[in-house]
Amino acid sequence: MKKIFSELKGFVIFSPQLLANYLQENHLAGNNILKYFVENEHGDEITRSGIAIPIIGVDEDYYAFQVSTNDEKIFNDEEIAVESRGWIFQTADNEVKIVGIGYLKDITTINDENSITLPLENGWYSLKIRGGSKNGERLFELHMEKQDVYPVFTGDVTTEYYYG
Repeated sequence: MKKIFSELKGFVIFSPQLLANYLQENHLAGNNILKYFVENEHGDEITRSGIAIPIIGVDEDYYAFQVSTNDEKIFNDEEIAVESRGWIFQTADNEVKIVGIGYLKDITTINDENSITLPLENGWYSLKIRGGSKNGERLFELHMEKQDVYPVFTGDVTTEYYYG
């Protein structure tokens, strides 16, 4: 299972096509999109729109990611160290991409070596983010439940995912 490093103690889960569309539609130029997440309202809008979800407060280490859908589960209850609910996610390119949040300082540096791309059917999802250890490895489970309409966002962007 591929692992990536938690650049700047975090990750971002995103839909590449929808993020590119948002940046273009809002005339947000340049390769440093991390500044849009921390300096103005665009970060909140991108998150609340289900385009890019930050996972912050993560120990510096390598982590694997897996997507589970609907009734599937990656973790059993004893393996879950942290869980955050209320997120929404949308994809339009049949994938979800995960990268260390530090790579948002220069999005041209995002490549297949430093990111994870997982298949996901296009549409709207409610998302639970679960972190824990599975078979001795640090893992995040992105539990996606398909929705017919735009789900309600209740995610807590201040959630930290430190676990031992």
